Amino acid sequence: MNTLPATITAVTASEHLSLLTVDVRDEPFHLLLAEASEALIGNSVTLAFKETEVILSTHSAATTANSARAIVQKIESGIVLSQITLAYHETNLIALVPTLTFNSLAIHEGDEVSWMVQPSEISLLRGTHGI
Repeated sequence: MNTLPATITAVTASEHLSLLTVDVRDEPFHLLLAEASEALIGNSVTLAFKETEVILSTHSAATTANSARAIVQKIESGIVLSQITLAYHETNLIALVPTLTFNSLAIHEGDEVSWMVQPSEISLLRGTHGI
């Protein structure tokens, strides 16, 4: 599971759904919660998302997903899946992508890439790190 520390900067809530806007190292990210949230602006939280939900691209694209840039630190190619370790600020993130798809991107260690994750695929860790 990938995790990122963040700070809540805005909350839009309806009766059963909330959209949280958070800052991760001065970059805005958005996540959807299938619940009404009483999150407070300024609260520190920890975002969590699965390695299989990370989408890689060689260039930035307009998208509804959260998008950021990172450096490819390590590539471990498997028969079915490849594990790509990304350096995003001081945090390592892992992307698990189908090897056939990854090979078509022609990404190498040391390359700068865009990575994306959909707002509906991000969770908040509860307890001391969540809200």
